[in-house]
Amino acid sequence: MYSILKHAHMTFILIAVILFIVRFYWLKTNNANSQKVVFKKIQLHSTFTIIALGLGLMGYLHLNPFATGNAWLLEKLIAFAAYFIMVQVALNEKTKTHIQWITFIGAFGWLAFIAKLAITKQAILLVG
Repeated sequence: MYSILKHAHMTFILIAVILFIVRFYWLKTNNANSQKVVFKKIQLHSTFTIIALGLGLMGYLHLNPFATGNAWLLEKLIAFAAYFIMVQVALNEKTKTHIQWITFIGAFGWLAFIAKLAITKQAILLVG
């Protein structure tokens, strides 16, 4: 069960990141697909699926982000919220172009931070 949850979680992360890159490219090239509702819904549902699978993994592994020793998980949840906000700002057509580029690059910074937390399971910001 753990293997299925983990691989599904990682697959949906890959789908969401690829769709984010494609939608940003479409937005910057003024492609008509950038504003189609179907792609917005796919991205939103893939994000919610990532959350659901992550919560499933937390439940299966009995991890509590507020428990002692699991500060890395709380950091990961906070970083995911920051990533989600960055994606929304980057894909908003009403946002200024330079802000879109900054949030596009910043989203990948948060992704790298999330990956580091997932691999090392060591808190960085909430240590103390």
